[in-house]
Amino acid sequence: MSDQTKRALDEAISAHIADEVETGVIVTGYVLHASYVSHENVGRGTHGYFAEFAEDQPYHVAYGLVQMLSDKIASDFDYGNDADE
Repeated sequence: MSDQTKRALDEAISAHIADEVETGVIVTGYVLHASYVSHENVGRGTHGYFAEFAEDQPYHVAYGLVQMLSDKIASDFDYGNDADE
């Protein structure tokens, strides 16, 4: 990733969080994880993954953010096992 693109990504994440949470907050870390597929592989079940982290972010911060997101997804996801059904 070019330095210019990385700066634009950092600025966009900071602006988005300020819009969603509160103006004036400081982003102290982030993890961007995306999946992708090439045009020729659409529908074939082949894909790749890409990850990017905040500049100089320690490993333990990235790991903690990923674990918190994993816990959030697991607690919010409807597995179709509702005991009331």
